[in-house]
Amino acid sequence: MRAPLKYLCYVILSAVRGGPQGSVSPFSGEEYNATGKGGWRVYSSMSVPDAQQQKQARIRKIAQDLQRLRQMRSPRPVAGEAGEGGRGYRFLRMIGEGAMSRVYLAKRNADGATLVLKILDTRRRKDDVLVKRFVREAKLISDLRSRYVVRIYDQGFTDDYGYIAMEFFSRGDLRQRVKMGIPPQHALRHMDHLARGLAAIHSVGVVHRDLKPANLMFRSDDTLVLADFGISKQVNESSDEQLTMVGQVLGTPYYMSPEQGQGLKVDVRSDLYSAGIILYELMTQERPYRARTPSGIIYQHIHSDIPRLPVRLNALQNLINGLLAKSPDDRYQTAGELIRALQKYSVGKVGGSSR
Repeated sequence: MRAPLKYLCYVILSAVRGGPQGSVSPFSGEEYNATGKGGWRVYSSMSVPDAQQQKQARIRKIAQDLQRLRQMRSPRPVAGEAGEGGRGYRFLRMIGEGAMSRVYLAKRNADGATLVLKILDTRRRKDDVLVKRFVREAKLISDLRSRYVVRIYDQGFTDDYGYIAMEFFSRGDLRQRVKMGIPPQHALRHMDHLARGLAAIHSVGVVHRDLKPANLMFRSDDTLVLADFGISKQVNESSDEQLTMVGQVLGTPYYMSPEQGQGLKVDVRSDLYSAGIILYELMTQERPYRARTPSGIIYQHIHSDIPRLPVRLNALQNLINGLLAKSPDDRYQTAGELIRALQKYSVGKVGGSSR
């Protein structure tokens, strides 16, 4: 009798020699069992039920590890939040996966609060730099209390995982709204919130380095909040303390400042440049610099003229010029300067819709 299709195993031949059992397959992140045959590797996929069981087992293991760790620690209440009860978290579902970590929607058992858990599997992430960067993400902002910056509730390590428990944003990110089009007056309010978030993190010496609509989230009251500090840095870090090599480029090319694109030292003015790219996109629904390759985009950031807004938005051109100047010395120097500049603009001075 033939087995149902979903229970059949695929057999994949690979020219990779040696290596441990249980290697990761090239398909969809599923795990494959490996056996050696004449120097070749043979990978046979697990059945669908087996793969699902392993996924659930991983989630249970993470939850158990976190609960054990939290029971060993004294509860640490967070300002404005219920005290941590030391009872751990209940995982709901995975909502994202990046180069460094997986992100889960979870509930805190102590009070039922919905939050986000970012998990780094240290068993697979042997790169010490990645682990240090993960630890530092929470450390940089865990003590910062700002309406415009994500709240970090807890962070730590188990034997196998690093984790950060942070605020959940019920209204999504700015990227979703850009696609729909944003009225100019709403765009200017979002920029004011962004500038205030930057002022908060810059006041404690943190440069974000990866500002983009996907990292700007909305609370239930429609406040725009800075999130995802995975590649942030402190301005006063020495070269020995920085977790990037000289000349290494980190960030998103579409929103990257000229100096960041060249792998040069960056400061708060690099974040202001990225804010300028976001402002242009909010107003036009287009990114100012586009190319077929990341290096092509970076080249334009460095060499192309400052983009011009449509005629109907001429009133905002000076704001764009002050954010997107090629030299950091020619830009607004602080987020405070940007906040004051934004206050000069009223709805009546900015025409039309963003469509």
